Amino acid sequence: MKEKRVFPDPGDTDLNLYRCGIEDCAPGHAWGPGVRDHYQIHVVLGGSGTFRNADRSFPLAGGDAFLILPGAVVSYRADAEAPWSYAWVGFHGLKAEALLRDAGLSARNPVFRVEEPGRFADLVRRLLAAAGRGRGRDALALGLLYQFLAEVAARPGAEPEEPGGGRREEHLRRAVADVATSFAGPLTVTELARRAGLDRSYLYSLFMERLGVSPKDYIARLRIERACALLASPLTVAEVARSVGFEDAQVFTRTFRRLKGVPPSAFRKGAAPTADGAPGTPATPDPAPPVRRPDPGMLS
Repeated sequence: MKEKRVFPDPGDTDLNLYRCGIEDCAPGHAWGPGVRDHYQIHVVLGGSGTFRNADRSFPLAGGDAFLILPGAVVSYRADAEAPWSYAWVGFHGLKAEALLRDAGLSARNPVFRVEEPGRFADLVRRLLAAAGRGRGRDALALGLLYQFLAEVAARPGAEPEEPGGGRREEHLRRAVADVATSFAGPLTVTELARRAGLDRSYLYSLFMERLGVSPKDYIARLRIERACALLASPLTVAEVARSVGFEDAQVFTRTFRRLKGVPPSAFRKGAAPTADGAPGTPATPDPAPPVRRPDPGMLS
């Protein structure tokens, strides 16, 4: 039995649920070697298997769990005689690193043990059920993800990891905060770098490593998400465009279509595509651009 869900990215820069699932693996079922672009935690519910991270190999059984970091080369395989079953969650966001440090997890310590794996399986089942909800789905899913990570941090013997890479994280937080307060003006990447006192190429690499998007795309995404909310107001499309930093309405429309799949006029009329790509009700505006690939080196 295998059941999994991939959640639409709500664009929350703090913490985002990306995917989750429960699987009874076939004998010898394997994944990798490969890399993920997000964090994953697998909790073994029963059976056994092996997790490999870098040059280390971990034989695991029921009650064991392992963390996959974005960008890390890993593989895992179910036992040929007693294959494991596991529940997993995949997530990303600016708070992910700190939450995992608080739980005592890092590249040095990717394997841990839980006392009641069934509690984690129950949380994942609730996440799977939440995927089918309409209103309130994202809030419910995020709450369950926080609860999942809280259970990991509260396990007996968990010791918080010492933080690392604080300067890069602080640079990123300042830049993200600057975009949030300045996106409606004539903000450019060069200006953003100047305000942060950073080299433009360094700023680019920082955004790509930690957020998975360029600074230019981050600014565009934030503007479009704010525009989604304004399209519910009496403002014209041109007025919405100016309100979120686009002086050219045609550039606004092209950017909106690229990021949302429909032009702003269609979005306003309720033609925004649903999660399966079909026309539906207008999508709920995202609060901020998506976060994808936190720097694996920050947890090493």
